[in-house]
Formats: sequence, structure tokens, C-alpha cells
Amino acid sequence: MSFDFSKILNNTNKGRGNEAMLLDWLRYNKDRKFGSHEIQLNVVMWIKKTFNKTVTPDTISRLWRKMREDLKDDKYNSSLFKAGLSVKEISKTKSNQKFYEVTDE
Repeated sequence: MSFDFSKILNNTNKGRGNEAMLLDWLRYNKDRKFGSHEIQLNVVMWIKKTFNKTVTPDTISRLWRKMREDLKDDKYNSSLFKAGLSVKEISKTKSNQKFYEVTDE
């Protein structure tokens, strides 16, 4: 009796970290203005659709906040800088909603 390892070995998304998946989404959406609510809604759905991985909106939101803080506090060691990306906060509306634009560094 033998085991078919092809299903395991061909799964290139297995073990892909949340940070790498969020960076992929940011690259895909660079040069486009997006709101903080999209991080919690669209990224979660995109990760589920693209990588078949379930993540919570809070997890992605915390990761996005950490990535922005790392870029501000320690730019050259941040994952955004290493990925060649830069984040600009576009505007603050009268609500708590923030908008961002990700561009090439």
C-alpha cells in the first residue's frame, strides 16, 4: 500500500503566513486608495478565495496596524520596506475611517 504524496507536495500555499498574504494583497492593490474597512472585509475574503485559508478580520487588522507602525518606527527592518512598498495615509474623514494608498518605495 502506498500513499499519494502529490496532494501534499503540490500545495504551495500551505504554511503561507498572514503577513505574506497581506503583502500580496497590498501589491495587488497598490496605487489605489482603500479604506481601513477594506482590510477587515476584502482582505479576509481575498485570502479565503485565493489561499483557502480562514483568517479573522481582527487578525488582519492588527497585522496591518503593526506593519504600518513598523514602517514608521523602524523603516529599514519593516516588512513593507523589504517588500518595496510604502504607505501613505490619504485623508481622515469626519468619521473614524482612514484611507491609505500603497505605492512602490
